[in-house]
Amino acid sequence: MKVLNINFYWIKFFTAVLIWKAVSFPAQNKLSKIDDYFSAYARHGDFNGVILIAEKNKIFYKKAFGFSDFENKIPNALNTRFPIASIGKLLTATAALQLVEKGLLKLDNPVQEYLPDFPYQDVTLLHLLSHTSGLPSWDVVFKKKIQEVPKAVFRNNDLLKEYSKANIPLSFTPGSAHEYNNVNSVFVALLIEKASGIPYETYMKQNIFIPSGMKDAFIPEIPFYNYTPSEQKNMAKLYVDHMYTSLKESVDSMRSNRDYWRRFNFKGFGEFVMTAEDLFRFNNALAAGKLLSLSMLERAQTAIQLNNGTPLRIGLGWQVEQDHILGKTVGHTGGITGLSTGFIYQPDTKRLVIVFDNTQQNVEELENDALMLMMEQRLIPPGENIARIYGPILLQKGPEAADNKLNELKQNPVRYQLSEQQFNKLGYDFLRSGKMSQAIETFRINTELFPQSYNTFDSYGEALLKDNQKEKALIMYRKSVELNPEHEKGKNIIRELEK
Repeated sequence: MKVLNINFYWIKFFTAVLIWKAVSFPAQNKLSKIDDYFSAYARHGDFNGVILIAEKNKIFYKKAFGFSDFENKIPNALNTRFPIASIGKLLTATAALQLVEKGLLKLDNPVQEYLPDFPYQDVTLLHLLSHTSGLPSWDVVFKKKIQEVPKAVFRNNDLLKEYSKANIPLSFTPGSAHEYNNVNSVFVALLIEKASGIPYETYMKQNIFIPSGMKDAFIPEIPFYNYTPSEQKNMAKLYVDHMYTSLKESVDSMRSNRDYWRRFNFKGFGEFVMTAEDLFRFNNALAAGKLLSLSMLERAQTAIQLNNGTPLRIGLGWQVEQDHILGKTVGHTGGITGLSTGFIYQPDTKRLVIVFDNTQQNVEELENDALMLMMEQRLIPPGENIARIYGPILLQKGPEAADNKLNELKQNPVRYQLSEQQFNKLGYDFLRSGKMSQAIETFRINTELFPQSYNTFDSYGEALLKDNQKEKALIMYRKSVELNPEHEKGKNIIRELEK
């Protein structure tokens, strides 16, 4: 009898082992494919940062690539902190929606009800969160003040005074169009202070950071490029990765960026600094209903419509996408000179991807690919980036030699990767470096490579306009809007060029 019991338990043990192997091998295979894929990106110079992939609130894959400090050869690590840029708008939106749930703010009430000096009577909190307010940018509003006081520094409490004094009309009727504008989130931060009765920074620490367990997150004294020595501890340095050369230029050498953000010392739009795991914990807290009710979270992550019923790809602070393979995804991206950040979440599968890159690579492509791999879609590890080969040849030998090389490399898609985003990045790299003819040629070739992309024509139009080729620029902007009728910025430029 005892022997039978022993055999029975051994059978159960081996059965459990077989089941574990059957489950773990596919997971290990997926993990290996993901690691191979992103290691290839890093090897070709197209990823330098940290990636975290989670499923059902548990980390599935996390890895750091490249350097946080190229000069001193300090590698990126999983606990390296990065500015998250506009992903921070999700945190600000969450804080405002907490106050909506407490009855201290209302989505559809005029902002003037809470901030009497706010000059636009029809703008609501919903308009601010969805970037459908039509507010002019702070660069326009503060232009006169800067001319009068060149060294002036502006903070959140200066917004109401200057916007009221400037009395600049809205770009459009609130709710009738969408135009992404950082100042919307800064006004949301002012509403948070007004409704809660405490400073914005204090509210965020007490009601977002601490409940989420975001132990490494902080709000710097000045956003971007002006960090104190203590703030710089364990933080990635930011670099511009020039695609036409091997040079990586530290943004520390770019005084204009530092001066700009010292002047516009605003809070609420994306100044947060944290690790990838901090952002992972934030998402877990949201999913668990610790920060918002699940019904409010669902509303925030649901795309809204314009006044005329036109659907947008934005909710209450969240970017909302619908893809035929990925399904519904929500999240946000961020970027400043030397930095790209991405946060994307599949509500149905509870899969999350966070990507930080301190050389300003294209993280949108990376985060989407990560979700595809999690769904076991077959993706071939990327080959060498054609744009990185094309750029130096264009600069050194001219368009004909570059085009010939491009056509040759296109014939081998396994070894060489052709990417719209990478050619666009190369074009802007040339443009920022003052290499106008190369920038224009790169944007032009990108419209031929990807003729169905509105963004290629928009970028080409921008370069032509900067080169004072207004008639050609107008043609490109018209084509861009034709491909994407919701492209409000393009429409505004067309109206200006047609005057």
